[in-house]
Amino acid sequence: MTARAGLAAAAVAVAAVSGPDAVARQTFRTGVDAVRVDVLVTDDGRPVTGLAAGDFELRDNGVVQEIRAVDVEDVPVTLMMVLDVSESVEGEPLEHLRAAITAADEALSADDRLSLVTFSDRVDLQAPAGEARARVRERAQAVKAGGATALYDATLAALLMRPRTGGRMVMLVFSDGGDTSSWLDPRTVVTAAQRSDVVIYGVTLRQQVEQRNLREARQNQLEREWFHEVPTSFGRHFLTLLAEDTGGSVLVAERSDRLRDTFVRVISEFKSRYVLSYAPRGVKQGGWHPIEVRLKGRRADVTARRGYLRAPR
Repeated sequence: MTARAGLAAAAVAVAAVSGPDAVARQTFRTGVDAVRVDVLVTDDGRPVTGLAAGDFELRDNGVVQEIRAVDVEDVPVTLMMVLDVSESVEGEPLEHLRAAITAADEALSADDRLSLVTFSDRVDLQAPAGEARARVRERAQAVKAGGATALYDATLAALLMRPRTGGRMVMLVFSDGGDTSSWLDPRTVVTAAQRSDVVIYGVTLRQQVEQRNLREARQNQLEREWFHEVPTSFGRHFLTLLAEDTGGSVLVAERSDRLRDTFVRVISEFKSRYVLSYAPRGVKQGGWHPIEVRLKGRRADVTARRGYLRAPR
Protein backbone atom coordinates (compact mmCIF):
# COMPACT_ATOMS: atom_id res chain seq x y z
CA MET A 1 0.00 0.00 0.00
CA THR A 2 1.41 3.43 -0.93
CA ALA A 3 1.77 6.27 1.58
CA ARG A 4 -0.99 8.19 -0.16
CA ALA A 5 -3.42 5.30 -0.26
CA GLY A 6 -2.70 4.20 3.29
CA LEU A 7 -2.74 7.52 5.13
CA ALA A 8 -6.40 7.54 6.15
CA ALA A 9 -6.42 3.79 6.78
CA ALA A 10 -3.49 4.13 9.17
CA ALA A 11 -5.17 6.91 11.12
CA VAL A 12 -8.43 4.99 11.40
CA ALA A 13 -6.64 1.79 12.41
CA VAL A 14 -4.70 3.50 15.19
CA ALA A 15 -7.81 5.09 16.63
CA ALA A 16 -10.03 2.07 16.19
CA VAL A 17 -7.62 -0.45 17.69
CA SER A 18 -6.14 1.66 20.47
CA GLY A 19 -8.90 4.17 21.17
CA PRO A 20 -8.16 7.43 23.04
CA ASP A 21 -4.96 5.98 24.57
CA ALA A 22 -3.32 5.94 21.15
CA VAL A 23 -3.49 9.69 20.80
CA ALA A 24 -2.75 10.22 24.48
CA ARG A 25 0.76 8.93 23.83
CA GLN A 26 1.39 11.93 21.62
CA THR A 27 2.87 14.33 24.13
CA PHE A 28 3.62 18.01 23.89
CA ARG A 29 7.25 18.51 22.85
CA THR A 30 9.48 19.81 25.62
CA GLY A 31 13.18 19.97 26.30
CA VAL A 32 14.78 18.24 29.27
CA ASP A 33 13.44 20.87 31.66
CA ALA A 34 11.76 23.38 29.37
CA VAL A 35 8.31 23.87 27.91
CA ARG A 36 7.87 26.07 24.85
CA VAL A 37 4.51 27.68 24.08
CA ASP A 38 3.54 29.62 20.94
CA VAL A 39 1.66 32.80 21.89
CA LEU A 40 -0.07 35.37 19.69
CA VAL A 41 -0.62 38.90 21.04
CA THR A 42 -2.87 41.25 19.08
CA ASP A 43 -4.41 44.68 19.57
CA ASP A 44 -7.47 45.34 17.41
CA GLY A 45 -6.43 42.41 15.23
CA ARG A 46 -2.85 43.60 14.67
CA PRO A 47 0.14 41.73 16.14
CA VAL A 48 1.83 43.44 19.08
CA THR A 49 5.62 43.45 18.79
CA GLY A 50 8.52 44.28 21.09
CA LEU A 51 7.36 42.38 24.18
CA ALA A 52 9.78 40.85 26.72
CA ALA A 53 9.54 38.17 29.40
CA GLY A 54 8.44 40.70 32.03
CA ASP A 55 5.39 41.62 29.98
CA PHE A 56 3.89 38.12 30.32
CA GLU A 57 2.41 36.11 33.16
CA LEU A 58 2.18 32.36 32.57
CA ARG A 59 0.44 29.92 34.89
CA ASP A 60 0.90 26.15 34.72
CA ASN A 61 -1.77 24.29 36.71
CA GLY A 62 -2.59 27.66 38.28
CA VAL A 63 1.00 28.24 39.49
CA VAL A 64 2.86 31.30 38.19
CA GLN A 65 6.01 30.27 36.31
CA GLU A 66 9.27 32.07 35.61
CA ILE A 67 9.55 32.71 31.87
CA ARG A 68 13.15 32.12 30.89
CA ALA A 69 12.99 33.41 27.33
CA VAL A 70 10.64 35.14 24.92
CA ASP A 71 11.52 34.86 21.27
CA VAL A 72 10.01 35.58 17.90
CA GLU A 73 11.93 32.69 16.46
CA ASP A 74 13.54 32.80 13.07
CA VAL A 75 13.73 29.02 12.84
CA PRO A 76 12.36 26.91 9.98
CA VAL A 77 8.60 26.51 10.06
CA THR A 78 6.65 23.62 8.60
CA LEU A 79 3.28 24.53 7.13
CA MET A 80 1.05 21.50 6.72
CA MET A 81 -2.01 22.25 4.60
CA VAL A 82 -4.95 19.87 5.02
CA LEU A 83 -7.37 20.82 2.27
CA ASP A 84 -10.91 19.85 1.39
CA VAL A 85 -11.21 18.84 -2.29
CA SER A 86 -14.67 17.27 -2.06
CA GLU A 87 -17.35 17.71 -4.71
CA SER A 88 -18.48 21.08 -3.33
CA VAL A 89 -15.06 22.57 -4.15
CA GLU A 90 -15.23 21.56 -7.81
CA GLY A 91 -14.86 24.26 -10.47
CA GLU A 92 -13.88 27.84 -9.65
CA PRO A 93 -13.35 27.24 -5.90
CA LEU A 94 -10.74 24.60 -6.75
CA GLU A 95 -8.90 27.03 -9.01
CA HIS A 96 -8.91 29.59 -6.21
CA LEU A 97 -7.69 26.93 -3.77
CA ARG A 98 -4.77 26.09 -6.07
CA ALA A 99 -3.88 29.79 -6.26
CA ALA A 100 -4.00 29.98 -2.46
CA ILE A 101 -1.53 27.09 -2.18
CA THR A 102 0.88 28.93 -4.48
CA ALA A 103 0.47 32.14 -2.47
CA ALA A 104 1.15 30.29 0.79
CA ASP A 105 4.32 28.82 -0.67
CA GLU A 106 5.48 32.27 -1.77
CA ALA A 107 4.83 33.67 1.72
CA LEU A 108 7.16 31.13 3.34
CA SER A 109 10.86 31.74 3.87
CA ALA A 110 13.48 29.81 1.93
CA ASP A 111 14.23 27.44 4.84
CA ASP A 112 10.58 26.73 5.65
CA ARG A 113 8.92 23.48 4.63
CA LEU A 114 5.55 22.78 3.07
CA SER A 115 3.43 19.64 3.27
CA LEU A 116 0.14 18.96 1.51
CA VAL A 117 -2.69 16.61 2.47
CA THR A 118 -5.94 16.64 0.51
CA PHE A 119 -9.18 14.92 1.37
CA SER A 120 -12.60 14.13 0.03
CA ASP A 121 -14.03 10.75 1.08
CA ARG A 122 -10.40 9.55 1.07
CA VAL A 123 -7.24 11.14 2.44
CA ASP A 124 -4.15 11.62 0.25
CA LEU A 125 -0.67 12.67 1.28
CA GLN A 126 0.19 14.70 -1.80
CA ALA A 127 3.61 15.76 -0.52
CA PRO A 128 5.44 15.15 2.80
CA ALA A 129 7.31 17.89 4.62
CA GLY A 130 10.66 16.86 3.15
CA GLU A 131 9.46 17.21 -0.44
CA ALA A 132 10.84 20.02 -2.59
CA ARG A 133 8.34 22.89 -2.46
CA ALA A 134 8.23 23.11 -6.25
CA ARG A 135 7.00 19.52 -6.22
CA VAL A 136 4.29 20.43 -3.70
CA ARG A 137 3.02 23.17 -6.01
CA GLU A 138 3.11 20.76 -8.93
CA ARG A 139 1.05 18.21 -7.02
CA ALA A 140 -1.43 20.92 -6.02
CA GLN A 141 -2.10 21.81 -9.64
CA ALA A 142 -2.94 18.18 -10.41
CA VAL A 143 -5.50 17.78 -7.62
CA LYS A 144 -9.05 16.93 -8.72
CA ALA A 145 -12.23 17.60 -6.75
CA GLY A 146 -15.02 15.14 -6.06
CA GLY A 147 -16.58 12.91 -3.43
CA ALA A 148 -17.72 13.42 0.15
CA THR A 149 -15.89 15.06 3.09
CA ALA A 150 -13.71 13.09 5.56
CA LEU A 151 -12.59 16.08 7.61
CA TYR A 152 -12.02 14.20 10.88
CA ASP A 153 -10.02 11.36 9.30
CA ALA A 154 -7.82 13.82 7.39
CA THR A 155 -7.05 15.94 10.43
CA LEU A 156 -5.98 12.99 12.57
CA ALA A 157 -3.90 11.53 9.74
CA ALA A 158 -2.03 14.84 9.51
CA LEU A 159 -1.54 15.04 13.28
CA LEU A 160 -0.05 11.54 13.31
CA MET A 161 2.64 12.77 10.93
CA ARG A 162 3.92 15.31 13.50
CA PRO A 163 6.68 13.12 15.03
CA ARG A 164 8.49 13.08 11.66
CA THR A 165 8.53 16.88 11.43
CA GLY A 166 11.13 18.97 13.26
CA GLY A 167 10.92 22.62 14.29
CA ARG A 168 7.72 24.60 14.70
CA MET A 169 4.65 23.39 12.87
CA VAL A 170 1.43 25.13 11.92
CA MET A 171 -1.45 23.22 10.38
CA LEU A 172 -3.92 24.96 8.08
CA VAL A 173 -7.15 22.98 7.79
CA PHE A 174 -9.52 24.17 5.07
CA SER A 175 -13.07 22.92 4.56
CA ASP A 176 -16.13 24.55 3.06
CA GLY A 177 -18.55 22.45 5.08
CA GLY A 178 -19.02 19.77 7.72
CA ASP A 179 -17.81 16.20 7.80
CA THR A 180 -19.92 13.72 5.85
CA SER A 181 -17.89 10.50 5.57
CA SER A 182 -15.26 10.03 8.30
CA TRP A 183 -14.86 6.80 10.23
CA LEU A 184 -13.41 8.53 13.25
CA ASP A 185 -15.14 10.05 16.25
CA PRO A 186 -14.25 13.77 16.11
CA ARG A 187 -13.60 13.78 19.86
CA THR A 188 -10.66 11.45 19.24
CA VAL A 189 -9.21 14.02 16.83
CA VAL A 190 -9.66 16.89 19.29
CA THR A 191 -7.88 14.82 21.94
CA ALA A 192 -4.97 14.20 19.56
CA ALA A 193 -4.72 17.92 18.85
CA GLN A 194 -4.66 18.74 22.56
CA ARG A 195 -1.73 16.37 23.02
CA SER A 196 0.28 17.72 20.11
CA ASP A 197 2.32 20.92 19.96
CA VAL A 198 0.89 21.78 16.53
CA VAL A 199 -0.89 25.14 16.22
CA ILE A 200 -4.03 24.67 14.12
CA TYR A 201 -5.73 27.33 12.02
CA GLY A 202 -9.11 26.57 10.48
CA VAL A 203 -10.21 28.23 7.25
CA THR A 204 -13.78 27.99 6.06
CA LEU A 205 -15.94 29.33 3.24
CA ARG A 206 -19.07 29.54 5.29
CA GLN A 207 -21.03 32.77 5.13
CA GLN A 208 -19.40 35.75 6.78
CA VAL A 209 -19.61 35.55 10.55
CA GLU A 210 -21.63 38.45 11.93
CA GLN A 211 -20.99 40.08 15.27
CA ARG A 212 -22.95 38.27 17.95
CA ASN A 213 -24.42 39.79 21.04
CA LEU A 214 -23.57 38.39 24.48
CA ARG A 215 -26.57 36.08 24.60
CA GLU A 216 -25.68 34.51 21.25
CA ALA A 217 -22.04 34.15 22.29
CA ARG A 218 -23.10 32.30 25.44
CA GLN A 219 -25.31 30.00 23.38
CA ASN A 220 -22.41 29.33 21.01
CA GLN A 221 -20.21 28.38 23.98
CA LEU A 222 -22.93 26.05 25.26
CA GLU A 223 -23.10 24.36 21.87
CA ARG A 224 -19.32 23.84 21.89
CA GLU A 225 -19.64 22.15 25.27
CA TRP A 226 -22.36 19.91 23.86
CA PHE A 227 -20.01 18.86 21.07
CA HIS A 228 -18.29 16.53 23.55
CA GLU A 229 -21.63 14.86 24.33
CA VAL A 230 -23.26 14.75 20.88
CA PRO A 231 -20.56 15.49 18.27
CA THR A 232 -22.77 14.44 15.37
CA SER A 233 -25.21 17.24 16.20
CA PHE A 234 -22.63 19.94 16.91
CA GLY A 235 -19.92 19.07 14.39
CA ARG A 236 -19.87 22.64 13.08
CA HIS A 237 -17.77 23.51 16.13
CA PHE A 238 -15.03 20.99 15.29
CA LEU A 239 -12.62 23.47 13.70
CA THR A 240 -13.32 26.04 16.40
CA LEU A 241 -12.43 23.57 19.15
CA LEU A 242 -9.26 22.47 17.37
CA ALA A 243 -8.14 26.08 17.01
CA GLU A 244 -9.05 27.11 20.57
CA ASP A 245 -7.33 24.12 22.15
CA THR A 246 -4.09 24.53 20.16
CA GLY A 247 -3.82 28.32 20.28
CA GLY A 248 -4.83 28.97 16.68
CA SER A 249 -7.98 30.53 15.26
CA VAL A 250 -10.66 30.07 12.60
CA LEU A 251 -10.63 32.48 9.67
CA VAL A 252 -13.63 32.94 7.39
CA ALA A 253 -13.10 33.70 3.71
CA GLU A 254 -16.25 35.36 2.40
CA ARG A 255 -15.70 33.88 -1.07
CA SER A 256 -13.32 31.38 -2.59
CA ASP A 257 -11.36 34.16 -4.31
CA ARG A 258 -10.41 35.39 -0.84
CA LEU A 259 -8.67 32.13 0.06
CA ARG A 260 -5.35 33.42 -1.27
CA ASP A 261 -5.27 36.35 1.18
CA THR A 262 -6.55 34.19 4.02
CA PHE A 263 -3.82 31.55 3.60
CA VAL A 264 -1.15 34.26 3.52
CA ARG A 265 -2.62 35.81 6.66
CA VAL A 266 -2.26 32.48 8.51
CA ILE A 267 1.46 32.37 7.71
CA SER A 268 2.03 36.03 8.59
CA GLU A 269 0.20 35.67 11.89
CA PHE A 270 2.01 32.49 12.86
CA LYS A 271 5.40 34.02 12.15
CA SER A 272 4.57 36.98 14.42
CA ARG A 273 3.94 34.74 17.43
CA TYR A 274 6.15 34.73 20.50
CA VAL A 275 7.66 31.53 21.85
CA LEU A 276 7.67 31.47 25.66
CA SER A 277 10.09 29.07 27.36
CA TYR A 278 9.87 28.05 31.00
CA ALA A 279 10.84 25.19 33.29
CA PRO A 280 7.76 24.00 35.21
CA ARG A 281 8.12 24.53 38.95
CA GLY A 282 5.75 23.72 41.78
CA VAL A 283 3.55 21.46 39.65
CA LYS A 284 3.22 17.73 39.13
CA GLN A 285 5.65 16.13 36.71
CA GLY A 286 3.30 14.13 34.48
CA GLY A 287 -0.23 14.33 33.17
CA TRP A 288 -2.32 17.12 31.71
CA HIS A 289 -1.12 20.66 32.44
CA PRO A 290 -3.63 23.49 31.82
CA ILE A 291 -1.81 26.73 31.04
CA GLU A 292 -2.90 30.37 31.03
CA VAL A 293 -0.98 33.26 29.48
CA ARG A 294 -1.81 36.94 29.92
CA LEU A 295 -0.14 40.34 29.62
CA LYS A 296 0.75 42.49 32.61
CA GLY A 297 -0.26 46.13 32.75
CA ARG A 298 -1.82 46.52 29.31
CA ARG A 299 -4.86 45.47 27.33
CA ALA A 300 -4.43 43.10 24.39
CA ASP A 301 -5.75 39.79 23.13
CA VAL A 302 -3.53 36.83 24.03
CA THR A 303 -3.99 33.51 22.24
CA ALA A 304 -2.19 30.37 23.38
CA ARG A 305 -2.94 26.68 23.64
CA ARG A 306 -5.03 25.58 26.61
CA GLY A 307 -2.53 23.06 27.96
CA TYR A 308 -0.13 20.24 27.26
CA LEU A 309 0.53 16.64 28.24
CA ARG A 310 3.82 16.05 30.04
CA ALA A 311 5.30 12.58 30.35
CA PRO A 312 6.29 11.56 33.90
CA ARG A 313 10.01 11.49 34.64
